[in-house]
Amino acid sequence: MSERKSKRDGSTDYDYQNDSFFAYSKGVKYKSSIDVDGIILDIGEDNSIMGVEIIDASRRFGVKKFDVQKCQNLNVNIDISPKTIELKLTMSVQKRNHKLLRETGVSTLNSMNLPAGSESLAIVA
Repeated sequence: MSERKSKRDGSTDYDYQNDSFFAYSKGVKYKSSIDVDGIILDIGEDNSIMGVEIIDASRRFGVKKFDVQKCQNLNVNIDISPKTIELKLTMSVQKRNHKLLRETGVSTLNSMNLPAGSESLAIVA
């Protein structure tokens, strides 16, 4: 099983009305997307994860929409087996005078037959 870890400077954006959080890294060209139970992974031309869209972000992380706007970073861990794709996401938000960490996870069948492996991506806003 291959493993790739990357920490990239990136940008984040939050659509308050639709509760959709976007995090994307710079300098990688877009190739395709994968929807993993409402979390959309953008794949770059180098086959790395270059971006993430989280639908219903405040509900998924158990925080208020206002808090999602104060995201400081997002860590995404992806494990792909021949049968499943599993994601674990950790978001760090600023709440008053301290950092608040929230986690969520999802999995789906590997119906796209992606190669087995794992990848970690940290997007720092």
